Amino acid sequence: METIAACVVVLLFLLIPAVIVGAALGWAYHRCAPLRARAAVEAAREQRAHP
Repeated sequence: METIAACVVVLLFLLIPAVIVGAALGWAYHRCAPLRARAAVEAAREQRAHP
C-alpha cells in the first residue's frame, strides 16, 4: 500500500511543474494576441496591395 501512495505522490510532484509550465505558456499565448492580430492585418493589407 505504501508503494501505491509513493507512486501517487511522485506523479503529483511531476504534475505540478507541468501545470505551471502550461499556465505560463497559456499566459504568453494570450498576451501576444494583439501582436498576432496586428501582424494578420498587416499581412492582409500587403496581400491586397500586391495582387
